[in-house]
Amino acid sequence: ILDQVAQALVDCLAAMELSIFNVNHGYCEAVVRGLRSGFLGVEDYRRLGTSDTLEDMRSALEESDYGTFLQDEPSPLMVATISKKCYEKLADEFRYVKAQTVEPLTTFMDFIAREKMIDNVVMIIQGVLNNKAPIELQEKVHPLGVFEGMKVIMSETFDVQGGFDDVYRIFLVDTPIGPYFEEYLKDADREKDEMSRAGIETSQVGGILTKQDLEIMKATLKKAWLEDFNEFCQGLGGTTAEVMGHMLKMEADFRVLLVTMNALNTNLSTESKLQDRNALYPSFGYLYPEGTKELRKVWNDTTVRAALEPYTKYLSLFDQVKQFYEAETSVTEGGKSVGQFQSIEDLIYAENVHMYEMAFEQQYHFGVFYGWVKLREQEIRNVRWIANMIILGTKDHIDDTIVPIFQPRL
Repeated sequence: ILDQVAQALVDCLAAMELSIFNVNHGYCEAVVRGLRSGFLGVEDYRRLGTSDTLEDMRSALEESDYGTFLQDEPSPLMVATISKKCYEKLADEFRYVKAQTVEPLTTFMDFIAREKMIDNVVMIIQGVLNNKAPIELQEKVHPLGVFEGMKVIMSETFDVQGGFDDVYRIFLVDTPIGPYFEEYLKDADREKDEMSRAGIETSQVGGILTKQDLEIMKATLKKAWLEDFNEFCQGLGGTTAEVMGHMLKMEADFRVLLVTMNALNTNLSTESKLQDRNALYPSFGYLYPEGTKELRKVWNDTTVRAALEPYTKYLSLFDQVKQFYEAETSVTEGGKSVGQFQSIEDLIYAENVHMYEMAFEQQYHFGVFYGWVKLREQEIRNVRWIANMIILGTKDHIDDTIVPIFQPRL
């Protein structure tokens, strides 16, 4: 009887989701679905592709949903300027949508921003290590990952010579990624068992961070964020748990593939460093636990392929990537051009775009907010790639490089 009551309750909640969702989140979802129509279309990309200079690109973008966002920028226009202004436009739209939200959507939007906070934190640490002035870091800040304490760090009066004490305190107090950062420092210093249990003293942070590889630190923080985000989404239940669960599992798997492929032929694939590489694998996903367990043992192309054999889709990706790296090494020997193949990042970008587009096919869930942000980021990458190819005079490769979004279906 209890099982029947529980099932009836689940069915009732599922039916109520359709009405309750719109009461709290219907307007925000409608806004994001409206913003979907602002993505660059076939004709927009054609105009961008026929641009001969960045000034032509400025004119082409003015005819799109981007409008006159570059009108106040002086000539000559730089690629970095176009990219930064695009991200600022995305951040403005993101903040507008977030301002209309109520819980739990507000926290969900915070989780999306946390990924960019990690990028900003690592960038600031890199600047502190290099004794760079805050004004030099300002241009590299991701607008989506801005947090309150950054105003202090970016001020002219902030003393980077003072080391990590103030920076560390700001990260822990003023950012929601503080727990990820603290846990990373504990693990990084785990040789000292007592300190690992008791926590890290502020004065010792500098000594720990100066010994760390910042790229590995960024990957570790993002792994912690991804696991935390997945746990939050599963706690929400309903269609959000289903749609976000699929997207985050795929992202976790792609992260495993990226780490594994990029670690090949480096010291991270040596026996002594395998533990460091394996620590970057998320503890969920479609590969987890069986596939991840096998990938933890790999050290070369052959062992990677054997580990991926039960996973047809990922095996296909690996085979395509293998051609890319083989072509890369044979170019100097008169082999095929690398341009005929794609890197693991290129293939993952294309797979992700399709996945995020599909999030818009269902209703009454938070996945559309995540999908919209990720698709807009891909569009900005497209614009940046086109701008770079115009500068380099390689416009012939534009169609092979960009990943179109919401293209007409034949």
